[in-house]
Amino acid sequence: MTMTKVKRLYVLLCGFEIIPKTVSTRDRHPHVILSVPITVYLLDTDDGWVMFDAGIDEWHLRDPDQLHKHFLSTNWNPPPVVKEMHELGPQLARLGLGWDDIGTVVLSHLHGDHSGHIRHMPKARFVVQKREWEYAMGDPTPPAFFREDYDIEGLNWDIIDGDHDLMAGVSLKFTPGHTPGHQSMVVDLPHLGTAVLAADVGDLMENFTDLVLPGGSTNDEDAMASIHRINDLVTAHDATLFLTHDHNLLLGLKLAPDYYD
Repeated sequence: MTMTKVKRLYVLLCGFEIIPKTVSTRDRHPHVILSVPITVYLLDTDDGWVMFDAGIDEWHLRDPDQLHKHFLSTNWNPPPVVKEMHELGPQLARLGLGWDDIGTVVLSHLHGDHSGHIRHMPKARFVVQKREWEYAMGDPTPPAFFREDYDIEGLNWDIIDGDHDLMAGVSLKFTPGHTPGHQSMVVDLPHLGTAVLAADVGDLMENFTDLVLPGGSTNDEDAMASIHRINDLVTAHDATLFLTHDHNLLLGLKLAPDYYD
């Protein structure tokens, strides 16, 4: 294990999405409906607190205008389920943290189930891929992007282009396909070893074991190359693979306030 600045990795369960399985696995089991988790990752590091993805903002579900705009008037599936126990702010509070304690937020991509709560962290640095930012800021706004989450004046955006070392023990890997500028994270922990946080390269373990495309992508060739890249990273580092939306893996995860170290 190389030197790492990461002390702990927390997994925060921030709600569930109700989706046809074909949203996760292309052309597989179209009659099956899944309840898949929305997870956010929090790193306790020597350089401060780092968040990977920001979940979905419950504001979009509880404000009637937002609910209609993003869910009821679109072909989105039933709205996500975010109970009080899933709200990100109170979960941070249970760890003794407030929004202003989060120094860096890395965004795998800017879909609405990953970009929520950006507005609550105006002091943070937000790390996003150049191609993702350009796509998300397009006119019209692409489907499943909630522009209110990220098109906010005065935020500190760190726009990167390709693979990037965030700090010792944390690297970002460019994994496009699901969206044009999707990125994943590789984290080195003192005892667990290497963790690969794939985000939406694939929702389910099935995507990686059977080489199945996600239900939607902006480029299928890139999406499959990114699945292979995640598999190669896991093999090369003998890593533990963490998936944001896998309902089966969820049952075996340590959830905050528990942690991996």
